Amino acid sequence: MLKKQLVKIVVLIIFFSLVGTTSAHVVVKPSEVGVGKFQTFTVGVPVEKESATIGLRLVLPAGLNHVSPNLKPGWNIEIKKSGEGEKTKVNEIVWRGGVIPTGFRDEFIFSAQVPAKTTTINWKAYQTYTDGSVVAWDQDLKTNEANEDFSQSGPYSQTKIIDDLNQQRLANQEKSKLNNFFLLTIVALIISALNLALQLRKK
Repeated sequence: MLKKQLVKIVVLIIFFSLVGTTSAHVVVKPSEVGVGKFQTFTVGVPVEKESATIGLRLVLPAGLNHVSPNLKPGWNIEIKKSGEGEKTKVNEIVWRGGVIPTGFRDEFIFSAQVPAKTTTINWKAYQTYTDGSVVAWDQDLKTNEANEDFSQSGPYSQTKIIDDLNQQRLANQEKSKLNNFFLLTIVALIISALNLALQLRKK
């Protein structure tokens, strides 16, 4: 009984490993950014269907500021906003008019300032094909991990906002402690050398 359960577990591990390596997703990178930083993001878009990709819509998570997409030759870029003046927020970036053929991938780049607090932001993307179909990359990975059919939907990408400022302060403190230790060691060695010299001189 135990052997059968172990075999099942091994099979499941192999299955999910294969799914993870053979299934290509729309992914936003990097997956980790320091709080409040201005960051350049890259949206990787693979094409594994028989139809080419002709459009990408990226829904931007709350908390992003100063959103600015890079120009991309061959593609028209639409920036969807809400609010006015200082309260204006970019809600979506839409790329249209270009083509990513079957079996190829492309990247779309934009910059933004991330939230000034630790959190996890979700990137929901919608990939449009020449046959009119749209694959929605807007599902929670935990609830979608057993689904190997990404012809209609798939998991969204995530970026963790981390408190790297605090980590840097801790690193600087450790570095300062280490420098102080070496300084005290050198001073102790000098004092020992002076004492030894005085004792030899007395003899």
